[in-house]
Amino acid sequence: MIHKQRFADTNIKERFPLELDGDINWTQSGSSTWVGIMQTPQIPANHIIVPSYSSLKNIGEYQFSLQAKSQHTLYPIPSPKDYNPQKETNEVSGHIDCWHTKSDIDIAEVRIKINQKSKPQDYLLTLSIRNLTKQHAAKIPNTNLKTNPPQRFSQKSKNKTIRDRICSPTATAMALSLSSDSIDWDEIIDDCFDPATKAFGSWPLAIKSATKYGFIGSVETTESWEDALKVLATGQPLVCSIRFKEDELKSAPLKQTQGHLVCVYGLEDNKVLALDPAAEGSVNVERQYDLKEFSNAWLRERGAIYYFCHVT
Repeated sequence: MIHKQRFADTNIKERFPLELDGDINWTQSGSSTWVGIMQTPQIPANHIIVPSYSSLKNIGEYQFSLQAKSQHTLYPIPSPKDYNPQKETNEVSGHIDCWHTKSDIDIAEVRIKINQKSKPQDYLLTLSIRNLTKQHAAKIPNTNLKTNPPQRFSQKSKNKTIRDRICSPTATAMALSLSSDSIDWDEIIDDCFDPATKAFGSWPLAIKSATKYGFIGSVETTESWEDALKVLATGQPLVCSIRFKEDELKSAPLKQTQGHLVCVYGLEDNKVLALDPAAEGSVNVERQYDLKEFSNAWLRERGAIYYFCHVT
């Protein structure tokens, strides 16, 4: 199955290029907590559930929870360094930024709790669900579409203690660079550091960092290029999470990976125009990947993607 929900208020709805469901029904709990609830359809086992939140105003600490037979929480954003994550159950395994279903879920809801006094404004709240592993090869689009080339950053140019772990903030910085002259790559790296896991790859932290530069965004899971092409058509590059084994993505700077993020800025002549932060040196970051090979690396498992829209 594939399922998507996107909620936003009027200001964001007028700007965000993908289909939206309208405003969420926010309820206030106490004087400084706001709650939004998204109902899910029946979810089979072996599916990934990805919630996402972004706001340009008054963003406080927030946390997602999945209420099914029992409650399952994700890491709060931001997470304290002593945060103790919830253990997995027979129903769901919780990860930093998503859930994986281990059994069928008949009835569930996803809640977001935001610690702030004022009602959320200029926000984008999304929920996407798909099979963890796609059963059939992705449909290959027959189109030529590209943005201007973004700035190029190589994660390998940073200190050796972090350079192998910062693909997410580096790909994010490149994706944002076309629409903002004030992108601070080092600041985005700092923003993406998660004290609880001591990692830089938390999807929500990348989305949150982008709001500093006037971008609303979401991390979603998908099975196709359809929405990605709509965003590219606005002139905005993407960030895709890829996985591949040796020889599955030719000319990649990594031989294989269980999770790596790259900036994508177009398709041309059955090639994916990408900026791969794992390349040695900024002059080598630009890559042209075979469209079918890249589609498999991205969409075969999880299919995670960052969408951005420059609002201010």
